[in-house]
Amino acid sequence: MTKTVDNKRTQPRKQNRFDNPKIERPHRLAAGIPGVMTAMKFAIPEHALLPLITMNQPGGIDCPGCAWPEPPMGDRNIVEFCENGAKAVAEETTRRRVGPEFFEKHSVTDLRQRTDYWLGRQGRITQPMMYDGSDDYYHPVSWDKAYNTIVDYLSQLDDPNKAIFYTSGRTANEPAYMFQLLARRFGTNNLPDCANMCHDSTGKALAPTVGLGKGSVTYADFKVTDMVISVGQNPGTNHPRMMTALKEVKDKGGKIVTINPLNETYTNSFQEPQNPEHVLGGRTDISDRFLQIKSAGDHAFFLALNRELIRRDAIDHEFLDKYCVGADEAIANIMSLDDKDYLEATGLTMHDVQEVADMVEQAKSVIVSWTLGVTQHKNSIETIQEIANFLLLTGNIGKPGAGTAPLRGHSNVQGDRTVGIAEEMPESFYAALEKEFGFTCPREPGWSTVDALRGMRDGKASFFWQLGGNFVRVTSDTNASEHAMDSMDMTVSVSTKLNNTHAHPGKVSLILPAKARTDLDEQLSGRQVVTVEDSQGAVHASGGKSRHNEDLDLRSEVEMIGEIGDRLFPEDKYWRPMIDDYSVVRNHIEATIPGFDDYNERIKHPGGFLLPNGPRERNFTTPDGKAHLTVNKLEVLHVPEGYFTLNTIRSHDQYNSTIYGLNDRYRGIKNGRRVVFVNPQDCYKQGLKGGDLVDIVSVAPDGERRAPNFRVVEYDTAMGCVAAYMPEANVLIPLDSFVEKSHTPISKSTLVRLEPLGVSAHDFDQDAD
Repeated sequence: MTKTVDNKRTQPRKQNRFDNPKIERPHRLAAGIPGVMTAMKFAIPEHALLPLITMNQPGGIDCPGCAWPEPPMGDRNIVEFCENGAKAVAEETTRRRVGPEFFEKHSVTDLRQRTDYWLGRQGRITQPMMYDGSDDYYHPVSWDKAYNTIVDYLSQLDDPNKAIFYTSGRTANEPAYMFQLLARRFGTNNLPDCANMCHDSTGKALAPTVGLGKGSVTYADFKVTDMVISVGQNPGTNHPRMMTALKEVKDKGGKIVTINPLNETYTNSFQEPQNPEHVLGGRTDISDRFLQIKSAGDHAFFLALNRELIRRDAIDHEFLDKYCVGADEAIANIMSLDDKDYLEATGLTMHDVQEVADMVEQAKSVIVSWTLGVTQHKNSIETIQEIANFLLLTGNIGKPGAGTAPLRGHSNVQGDRTVGIAEEMPESFYAALEKEFGFTCPREPGWSTVDALRGMRDGKASFFWQLGGNFVRVTSDTNASEHAMDSMDMTVSVSTKLNNTHAHPGKVSLILPAKARTDLDEQLSGRQVVTVEDSQGAVHASGGKSRHNEDLDLRSEVEMIGEIGDRLFPEDKYWRPMIDDYSVVRNHIEATIPGFDDYNERIKHPGGFLLPNGPRERNFTTPDGKAHLTVNKLEVLHVPEGYFTLNTIRSHDQYNSTIYGLNDRYRGIKNGRRVVFVNPQDCYKQGLKGGDLVDIVSVAPDGERRAPNFRVVEYDTAMGCVAAYMPEANVLIPLDSFVEKSHTPISKSTLVRLEPLGVSAHDFDQDAD
């Protein structure tokens, strides 16, 4: 059973600034001059300006933040980065250092008491560090000893499936390919990664319907579309450069519908910093229609929208007849929907549906875009397949300006999947690896992230290696994650900076400091570049040039993985050449994965190249060559009296588990994070008011979980829906609460209650220092 947190009521305590932020009026305008000023505030002190100038440009680095695609070469701005991209680069170019002196002062026990923000602010890790359990501290270790320690442990492991190889989506194609190669050469498919927690629902939903678990649109489609439906996302914070694409939709008369429980700033107005008119005060109103939907209500909405379009006969019969199967069954299911169920599930009206249907009827092309607000519900796969039904019924896939646009988070999370970071790959992939490298691949499916945690919890794993990331903070059920990590015989972290995973080292732990995107990477053959794949399936090169960290004893991820492979399997002759020249890695990728023909040549072209995408060409690569409409039964989420659905969200000063600062400018939160956003009417019904301190409590079959001491913020969110920042609220998400087919944690509709502590944060405002 999963261990639960101490369920005793929190005792009110004096707040510090981290726990008791200043609450201001939410902003109604995204980006603009404040965004520029904030970017410079982070970049200038950390020597980040030069890397920023070439970021997302040919010959420069790919942004280490999100996976939003670059515009076509002729449409790129002189500056192609956003506020959060500047924060990400500043984290890499900082002159702050975490060396042996730091670890002499701070024990593992001390690190556990620190916030994610504090740990990240300490700076770049200077050299390899090792914890061996002889005391409570990390100590310096040579690279040679670090490699041999890992190899010695893996060599004596009696079962390769006791080893876990976890990947962060910031990892580029070349190290990701080598990492999966090492794991499979070792004998396991235990290759969980951050996609398990985010867009695996997208892949599991789209692959059987249209033949590919990726989006079908390119950046160019946004320039010609008549309509965008944005569902469960907040691009103003999480994909800021998307705002320029949305502005272009509006500039040419297109319509935008946004659907979300929270009324985010981006839904209102946008001010493009590089637009002279906007610099002088102009702005673009983004949403033609904002639908404030209940959490987990998107499935019901698309069922109702499809029913309304079928009633009007506003469907593309020719497209359905030529390219699709399953339409009759899907339509029968859609037409069986009851209005009462729809209204209960969404909190919307039939008039809302009819208004969107009017826009769809008038549009010649429609894009549907979504992120984690869609993928992290129990009904996520049904929701995405009903979105696919909508696009297929209306013929809005495989033509200019139309299709699916699931936006990935980390900059190469999609590329990692493409090159083999997955717990299960097609037989063709295994066969290609065996032909290329001459060993037998394991066929037994490995562990996803949730499966890995359960295996660690249940004593079935003993070795954990994370290639980037902050595993214990990004996963659900924080207490269970921490206990699982503490139980490991050995943990290995390839990192640039400290994070909370390092505070849970297991019996033996190694921290291996890596070169970052901006860092110059020179090997035997000269300066190296790596490649990434963005959300539209474009692969392009990224090459760091910064010498700011030459004083540090760093290694590239490729070099680390290659060294372990070379020492663990000395009979293999392919590891060393890959270390010396990354083009050799790309040659292996080309030989084993379709779509990478002339890989090394094509990445030399500005903008790189697009991978094959069947749905984009109306080539549906399902077994029968047809797109499949699906039957998706509606299950309404019933919320008991006194409970709410919890959305875990990011702040504007945050990217996934990386906390850049303590402000959430758009939502009006300044200098703190322990807040819970609640609809004012819900506050009134619960006897709460803004500033009250509460514990957030979730309930599961194995017990309650408690996130203590959160400040209530009255906010424009859907009735019955509350929101709090991750990773602080991840403690509330039960490990065994996940989407059945994708094993993605249900982080957007966990049932919680708010327990008042009988005191207000205002009582501490005067001495909150």
